[in-house]
Amino acid sequence: LELHYPQRAARVMARIRDMRGGRDYDADFSTRMNGQGIWAQLLAQRFAKACARLGLGRERRPLDLGLFRPGALSAQQSLF
Repeated sequence: LELHYPQRAARVMARIRDMRGGRDYDADFSTRMNGQGIWAQLLAQRFAKACARLGLGRERRPLDLGLFRPGALSAQQSLF
């Protein structure tokens, strides 16, 4: 962050600290991936809207395993 966007680094780190209760990093497994507060809620809303816009939140169809064909054995593989 400091290398590529030095003019934004302090602002970004301030937002991270706002979402982490004043700390840069939270090592606790249960809370590490979840922010708190207004900035975390805003980021979650933005992410949800981007996923919806790109169609990433939809359920996938199950894979048809009947279409799978294993590859032919090479001469080297037939030794095993």
